[in-house]
Formats: sequence, C-alpha cells, structure tokens
Amino acid sequence: MTVRNDRGWGIAGKTRRLLAKTLGFGLAACLLAGCSPDPAHFSLTRSQIAERTPFVPVATSQAWVNAGDIRSVLQRDLGAETEQKIGLANRTSVAGDNVILLRTRAGRANLGRLRFEDLVARFGGLPHPFTDLGSGDLLQASDEIGNYFWAGQTIGESTSCILGIRRVDGGMRQLPGGAGIMDIIVRNCVNGTQQEALAPLLANSIGITPLAVGTDGTSRMLSPLAAPSGGL
Repeated sequence: MTVRNDRGWGIAGKTRRLLAKTLGFGLAACLLAGCSPDPAHFSLTRSQIAERTPFVPVATSQAWVNAGDIRSVLQRDLGAETEQKIGLANRTSVAGDNVILLRTRAGRANLGRLRFEDLVARFGGLPHPFTDLGSGDLLQASDEIGNYFWAGQTIGESTSCILGIRRVDGGMRQLPGGAGIMDIIVRNCVNGTQQEALAPLLANSIGITPLAVGTDGTSRMLSPLAAPSGGL
C-alpha cells in the first residue's frame, strides 16, 4: 500500500498552484521544468494579469507627481510594473476625465525607446477629444529634464485641452520602488491656455531636480532621452 504524505505538498505545492493560477498551467509547468517559454506567451500573460488586477485607491499624498487639483489616486501592482492613475479636476464642459496615467518598470537596461502606439495601447487607448490622434500629430518640446511630446486643441473661445507623453529615467529622479523608468501620459482640459493645460506633464509637477550641481554651478543631470519612435 502506498501512503501519500500530504505534508509533502507544502510550499512547493502552494507555489505550483499560485503559478498555475497567475500564469496559466502551461507556462507554470514550463517555468518549473526550467524551459524557456515563447516571449509572445509572456506578453499575452502580462495582458491577462493586467485585466485581472484592479486598481485600488490610495491617499492623494501618495501620488507620484505634484500636479495641482488632484481628486483621486488609484494604483495597482503588476509585478515588474506598477501603475498609478491620478484623477484631476475638470472645470470645463469637455466630456471625459482629466487624468495622469503613470507606469513604472524595474531596471534600465534593454527597456527600448518610448513608443507612442505602445504607450497608448498599454493605457487603454486615447481619450476624448484626441481619439484620432497619431504619433505624427505630436509636437516636441523640452524643459529642465528633457523632451516631452504633446498635442493641443482649443475648444470654443477659452477652453484648451492637451494630450502629452514623456518618459522619465531613474537617473533623473528617485522613482517609486526604485524603478528604472516611468512613462507618463496626460489628458488635461482647462479654462485657459494650452500651456496652462500642460502643467501636469512638466518638470515642476513631476518633482524632478538635478542629480547634483557642480562647483561651477552647472547641472549634472543626465542628458535628455531620445525621442519616441513611431514617426516622431
């Protein structure tokens, strides 16, 4: 007679069940066997994990940027990535939310260039009134910490809306959780100018200061990042 030792399932059994639930039974078996799964399978799995991981509210004091008029902060942990969704006040008649979407990723090596299409897809598409925007429609500008990319619309006589994106490197500021990069996309509509609407995307809101200042008074901040690909 064979006697099964239930205690033998212990930690290893729990690990297998957790991997199977999170990554799928096929991928879990592959990981435990030491094989190298298809990278496309990993990409699909990350999407599935994102779909199953809800945002949870956190205190506004935990917002990763210092934009004014913050109304809510939601956050979720996706393992190697963490996302935060910051709701801003919308005092205009333009439909939709003013929002800052941020994503951090660990490490800095081999992260690739910022791609407009990838960033938009990762954050669930483009918001109104920019649903038909393409990468070629973005303007490039720069501030104290490098390049950013944006498009604007004037609605009526006094309402301005912008959509802007940028990538922040961990060498420019201390990122949440020691992340290597932080991608940012902003939709903001204000009763004012497009430059006023851009404020949540700019250096003062992101809270970045130079890494150090030399004895001659010059900044030793890292050089600006390359422009995103995708026709920019």
